[in-house]
Amino acid sequence: MEALRREREVKTKMWKELITTYEEKAYILEKEMENINKEYEELEHEKAKLAAKHGDTNATDDDFIEINAGGRVIIANRKTLTYQKGTMLEALFSGRWDKKVQRDGFGHIFLDVNPTCFQEVINYLSEMRHSSE
Repeated sequence: MEALRREREVKTKMWKELITTYEEKAYILEKEMENINKEYEELEHEKAKLAAKHGDTNATDDDFIEINAGGRVIIANRKTLTYQKGTMLEALFSGRWDKKVQRDGFGHIFLDVNPTCFQEVINYLSEMRHSSE
């Protein structure tokens, strides 16, 4: 009987140690998550400041954008141009940099690219966007 009692005490002690360790790790993770959320909010605030300084804060996905692609004017929906998140196109046409992009004499965004290839990229993005809706 004494052996069973000691074994139960050992298991109880181990269980308490595991719970304590778990609670310590959970506390550390909670604090780390708070730090991540705080940094994220700071980045979002900085992003908003930069957008206000360099971009159009009224930009919406429904906007149509006129682009001079290698001499050909192409009109595309902002939602199509920004469909692939994390890409250069998404960053360029998100509205955050509208005041900084190069423009032609008519106010169109100017891109020194092959117009046929650029049109194909837009067609591809449009197909991707519409097939996912």
